[in-house]
Amino acid sequence: MNVTRILKRVTLDVAWMPVALLTLLVPRNRRLWAFGSSSGKKYADHSRMLFECLHDNRVDTDIRVVWSTRSDEIFHELMSRGYPVLKSNSIRGFMTTLRAGVCVYTHYANDHNRIAAFGAYKIQLWHGIPLKRFKSVSGLLDKGRIGRRYRDIHNRMLDFQKIMFPWANPTWDLLVFQSEVDRDRTGMAFDGTYRRGIVAGSVRIENLRKQFASPDRKSDENAARKILYAPTHRALGRESLFEKVPVPAGNALHASLRRMGATMEVRLHPFQEREPVPEALNCGPVRLVDNRTCDDIYNDLHTFDILITDYSSIFIDVLPLGMPVIFLAPDYLEYSKDDQGFFSDKYSVPGPVATTWEEALHYCNDILEGAHDHWVECRRDAAQFYFDGSDESESAMKKIVDVAKRDLSIS
Repeated sequence: MNVTRILKRVTLDVAWMPVALLTLLVPRNRRLWAFGSSSGKKYADHSRMLFECLHDNRVDTDIRVVWSTRSDEIFHELMSRGYPVLKSNSIRGFMTTLRAGVCVYTHYANDHNRIAAFGAYKIQLWHGIPLKRFKSVSGLLDKGRIGRRYRDIHNRMLDFQKIMFPWANPTWDLLVFQSEVDRDRTGMAFDGTYRRGIVAGSVRIENLRKQFASPDRKSDENAARKILYAPTHRALGRESLFEKVPVPAGNALHASLRRMGATMEVRLHPFQEREPVPEALNCGPVRLVDNRTCDDIYNDLHTFDILITDYSSIFIDVLPLGMPVIFLAPDYLEYSKDDQGFFSDKYSVPGPVATTWEEALHYCNDILEGAHDHWVECRRDAAQFYFDGSDESESAMKKIVDVAKRDLSIS
């Protein structure tokens, strides 16, 4: 536990306490909704999709939306697109968030300016159905006497912080689940921190289905097939991904892709971005996606033919699309022992498992050449399991907006 970091945060919270309390006196505009994601560092995920839906489609003309970011690059990019955007760490950003009646999140309190958003109605969309247990509720914190003591201290500190500094760990007015499985898993981690929870379905899947069904998709039959490699982090980025999953030499990897007539995009977990990336994964037919730009891989999942992943829940997002999934996981035994633990269900691996890149590329080649896909039925069953309880006949985005408007008495 980083004592220095904790003391610094508490000191800042004490210093900001008078300002936070004064913000409660400022009247808020229930029809002004501020959106943010990933501590203000990304333009992505469920927040982005709901933001664009409300802005572009004019679904609710009585609601005004604005995107909140800390990134200069994202700010200027959205300005050039004509989207309303603000810098959350500017005076204008602070004042706009202070007047916003609704703040929308995908991660934690720092998606917006915590002080300015204190008195707003908060919608937590989260960013995926968990495949692994949250650390705060996992057995990792219970291992041995030290683990149990850590968990006790961790929970007491959170309880103290919620009472003394409620803007630092907010209570969510609306927590959105994608399915009943999501309610069980995410709801466990957010227990006691939200007022209302609803199973609305998946904003991401709704968005992807629209794009997947577009007549413009794959209009060029001669275009290169696209493979997405999206691994998760190792020990929150403290351990090397590429030591555990060695990447073949560029010549070998690129030659295999060219024989298949394929290109590859690589999306690393944000925790893993500090690690130097092998040159083979960012040249030739392989492109490394920059998480810090507006290049949101989740918004473009429909453009890929195959997903290669490991222990990332991204595979759940592509299940309703019928996309083939290959699991490249040579360090499975080590990972499952040292990480926070998987939820136990028979649908955790609905695809072939490879222990080397050569195996993974062999599976890709078979799929692209039209070999029989033995995993179609398994992926279909897994999609039904993970998205049980979500009603595809009703828009998830509309359901979220309607519930928030009822809570806020917006007619």
